[in-house]
Amino acid sequence: MVLDSFRAAPTAFKVLMISALIENVAFGLIVPFLAIYMVNILNISKPLTGVALAGYTLSGIPGAIIGGMLTEKIGRRAVLLVSLGLMSLTMLLYFFAVDFVTLFMVVLADSFVGSLYMPAANAMIADVTPKQGRPKAYSTLRIAWNIGMFFGPALGIFIVTAFSVRELFVFGSVILAGAFAMNIVFIPETKPKDAEEQEITFTKFFQVSRNRTFLVLCALTGVIWFSFSQWMGVLLIYATSNLGLSNASASLVFMVNGAMVVTLQLWVTSKMIKFRRSLTLMTGQLIVAGGFSLLFFANDIPSLVACIVVITIGELIYMSIVSAIIADMSPDAERGLYMGFSGFIQSLGIGVGFFAGMWLLDVLQEPKYIWFIFGVITAIGSLGYILLGRMLGPERDLPKYQPEIIPVGTPPLEK
Repeated sequence: MVLDSFRAAPTAFKVLMISALIENVAFGLIVPFLAIYMVNILNISKPLTGVALAGYTLSGIPGAIIGGMLTEKIGRRAVLLVSLGLMSLTMLLYFFAVDFVTLFMVVLADSFVGSLYMPAANAMIADVTPKQGRPKAYSTLRIAWNIGMFFGPALGIFIVTAFSVRELFVFGSVILAGAFAMNIVFIPETKPKDAEEQEITFTKFFQVSRNRTFLVLCALTGVIWFSFSQWMGVLLIYATSNLGLSNASASLVFMVNGAMVVTLQLWVTSKMIKFRRSLTLMTGQLIVAGGFSLLFFANDIPSLVACIVVITIGELIYMSIVSAIIADMSPDAERGLYMGFSGFIQSLGIGVGFFAGMWLLDVLQEPKYIWFIFGVITAIGSLGYILLGRMLGPERDLPKYQPEIIPVGTPPLEK
């Protein structure tokens, strides 16, 4: 079924999926070891590591904004190519970092150019996919990402064992260069013709927030990304420093998460589209909150993996529908702006989460209480979906999908 849909999909969708897989192999190489690289290799303190990780995300905010604007102004293809090409260069620069200052400069540059990518990629998928097929299309994109996130850490463990953590960035740069070359040759432009004459300004970008329902949805996604940010920072430092796990063991959490997404995401999506969207998002976020809270009791690999399984179940439910809702709320002529704005809010949540998590890890006498804190915040945030459901109304909260999701290659019905 997946392969049949993939074969019938437009060229842009196929190239994006393969590109996302390759890109996330490079990302998966780095993520399990980035905080460890800062603390253990460059001897950066935990609070400054939190500053660097927060800077990584906060620098992505203007990147998401500008990426969304450029997506409408110069097209999806050009933005994808610029982002991938520059990411290959900034990834290599990590190799030359020697202290907090040089690392922080690289972090800011890397995040900015990387954040240009997602508004263009999300807009391109919405361009070539009908509303009925968007949940499946975005779920397929997540599967491609997580195949990369499964193999990336495994390859990273091999590279660290054979060389060192520093060499990871060289391999990551080469992989990103390969994705860039593939997109130059194969990716087409999908920008709708009715968006060509739009004047794009910062004022117009922030006018997206006048769509109150969309603004509430973005704010709620910012809350869950506030908690998800702990994957890259706190959880790995906590696992190695407080639980005494090895780097390889700590990176196992990414492989478990990636394997679950790859094998279960499409099945979960096929079930979740039958329920009210607000209820689906609230349920997923509450399960994520429970998983984070359970990390309080984790003290070895089996218990840590069990918590990751719970968090991933919530993630599968939540992510099965959220990108499709954002796409459905985005007018054709302003799709890049809407995607950029949602990325802006999510990046803000991640950045604040990075800093808060690393700061709490440093100041709490009992670091394990950090998981209760994030669990409670995530649970409270989930209550906002009651308001979102009322704002959406019955028709938008429970759209009438056909029993069989329309293949990705089917021409958009609304056109």
